[in-house]
Amino acid sequence: MTPSPTKTEQVVWEDARKLHEFHYTDLVQFGISENTARGYMRRWERWDWIRLVRTDDNKRRYFAAADRPVLEVEPVSAKPTPEGNMWRAMRRLGQFSATDVAAHANAGGIAVSVEEARGYCRKLMSAEYLRVRVTAIPGRREAHYQLINDTGPRAPRTTRLQGLIDPNSNTFHPADRSIKS
Repeated sequence: MTPSPTKTEQVVWEDARKLHEFHYTDLVQFGISENTARGYMRRWERWDWIRLVRTDDNKRRYFAAADRPVLEVEPVSAKPTPEGNMWRAMRRLGQFSATDVAAHANAGGIAVSVEEARGYCRKLMSAEYLRVRVTAIPGRREAHYQLINDTGPRAPRTTRLQGLIDPNSNTFHPADRSIKS
């Protein structure tokens, strides 16, 4: 069967394939209804345009474009750091909480606490590397994040200038957004 998407579907597809992963509810931001989004997703799966990436705890299925490469874990070429371990964990998990990051980043003789992971998530969020997927309810559940700016294998790191340096793109992201980088 030859795929023949509508013009609207083609526009939504071009936007959706730029996302690291997506659920049908993520397509609503592109100006379509949830029913239409579900229909598009069923067709795209039938046409082999998308592949299942993961299923979360609520049995929601997340997809990515089929031609999007699967992230491989890069070997650590330098001395292991907490930021490097947390960054690699975030890249592999896709959607995560600070507890998830801390649990996956405790490797290579590096201990990462939940507080360290929470602080790193906050800094990455202020530099627009992360997006909140599930908001926190104090005392009941913690925030879940999604990596939206994956610039490469080397971890963005904090600086004394109160910001992040991304060694992949050689950019500085100030913690105070009123300062231009």
